[in-house]
Amino acid sequence: MCNWDFNYPFLCHGRLGVNAENLVGASVQNFPSREQNDESRTAAEKSCTYKMDGPCRGHCLIFNNIEFGELLTQRKGSEKDAEELERVFTWLGLKVETYNDQTSTQIHERLKNWQSSENWKDSDCLVCCILSHGKSGEIYGTDAQLIPIRTIMSYFTASQCPLLARKPKLFFIQACQGEKTQKPVYLDVDVPGLLGADAQSAGVPPLQPSIPDEADFLLGMATVDGYLSFRHIREGTWYIQALCTELQQLVPRGEDILSILTEVNKHVSFRADPEGLKKQMPQPAFTLRKKLVFPVPREPPPSQQP
Repeated sequence: MCNWDFNYPFLCHGRLGVNAENLVGASVQNFPSREQNDESRTAAEKSCTYKMDGPCRGHCLIFNNIEFGELLTQRKGSEKDAEELERVFTWLGLKVETYNDQTSTQIHERLKNWQSSENWKDSDCLVCCILSHGKSGEIYGTDAQLIPIRTIMSYFTASQCPLLARKPKLFFIQACQGEKTQKPVYLDVDVPGLLGADAQSAGVPPLQPSIPDEADFLLGMATVDGYLSFRHIREGTWYIQALCTELQQLVPRGEDILSILTEVNKHVSFRADPEGLKKQMPQPAFTLRKKLVFPVPREPPPSQQP
């Protein structure tokens, strides 16, 4: 969030000993025009928003694991998620690559190839979607080998992938993060508001601008740590379908990605299984330094296209 302070000089009379004689021959203060203020405000707003008008909007990598042989259960319905993600991010201007049924070794190889790709030079952002089984902080390859989510993201830190430094990197993980099931909590609707150590360092500033190695990341998790996430065998997962729906509805309104993910949280939190006993709560985490706003596409959203 950026704040702009406009300071104007004040002429004080009497109490501070300023009188008319002090003003004789004084120069007239030239205040900025409304147009100049608007221009400076627009420039300041742009400085608080990631640049998204480059030659290439970016690349979206989709890892869609469905078949695990006899090692893990089949993820029926995940193809619906992959198709919807491809449609939505293509609509948003990204080039989409989908990789189906990848082992842990193949996932590492794909990520390593993209890490060294020259495509990032002209790209505005990276989006990586992983649809698989998982457990706390990890996802499975189709060989039932676990990969830490932090390892996946580490391929694209500022030091490991310099061409993506200062650019937003979005990761959306559709995978269980445990075995527990979130239970519903029933609230009294007539009780409003029921829900509801700063460190400071001193010293000499660096001689040249720098950013933390893990800056500019966003991690969207389908569920909080320790819990299951849910998938319909024909309609796809609660989280990915909500993500695609809210992107289509809110990008045209100019909403930033964190506002959109808040709506995704709301969307998923309202859902429950047919018996009303199972709930799900997504969880975004981020090190973004600016607002991320996708430019509004010229075409209507995929859901409105024939």
